[in-house]
Amino acid sequence: MTWHIDAPVWEAYAEGRLEPAAELSVESHLVGCPECRSAARSQVPARTADAVWSDVRLTISAPSPSLPQRAMQRLGVAPDDAVVISAADAFLVPWAVAVGFAVVSACVVGLAGLGPASRDAAFLALAPLVPVLAVVTSYDALDPLRELMAPTPYSKLRLALLRAAAALAVAVPATMMIGLVVPHMDDLALAWLAPALGLTLAALVLLTWLEAWVTAVLVASAWVTVVALLRVGDRVDALTTPLGQVAFVVAAGGLVLALVLRTSTLRLQGGEL
Repeated sequence: MTWHIDAPVWEAYAEGRLEPAAELSVESHLVGCPECRSAARSQVPARTADAVWSDVRLTISAPSPSLPQRAMQRLGVAPDDAVVISAADAFLVPWAVAVGFAVVSACVVGLAGLGPASRDAAFLALAPLVPVLAVVTSYDALDPLRELMAPTPYSKLRLALLRAAAALAVAVPATMMIGLVVPHMDDLALAWLAPALGLTLAALVLLTWLEAWVTAVLVASAWVTVVALLRVGDRVDALTTPLGQVAFVVAAGGLVLALVLRTSTLRLQGGEL
């Protein structure tokens, strides 16, 4: 090298007073000049240099967020929550299950040629199960909520609610479309929400004990049996009355308490009470 960076230039560079072209010239010179690189170390306190290199190493070693993670962060989801949600083995499966079962439900209700009472019963039997199946599917048979929560230091209740919310983000709108596209379902378009809330919370509680598909079978069979018995007794409208809706909300409150107690008492190892 025929020239070296002198002290005034170093001071101007460190204070950010150089023009962009001059800054580029200094940085290009440092690439090929060991003497100036050594001199550069004396221009920055060691503590500051260590902090900068630590940030650089962290940035380089940190994995690049996936597209779903970036989308969730843009919507205001905390980065650690976005990682927890996307850690579920691709939410395409529960979302596909939700949409698929919603379509099947719409076909059964709208195209099966049922009478008004049977059509309402079929709708109330199937629609609340769409969110349940979406949530249960987000925990496959080898990843029940109990096994997932046992080894993690993350808040167990928060973990359960985050994964459930991610599954419901598609399941609820898909189910609501049934009431909008199927003729004569306007009066029941929102009546399924309270039963779905109770059934979904019941599934989350059961998931702390049972495998996912066992939970799905138990919840679905119990609910369909209840609706079938009400249909036989011509009492399906009991599910849509204000008293019936309030009963589901009260039951959901009790299930929330059960979920809080269950998730807060799972031990780190084994997940037993």
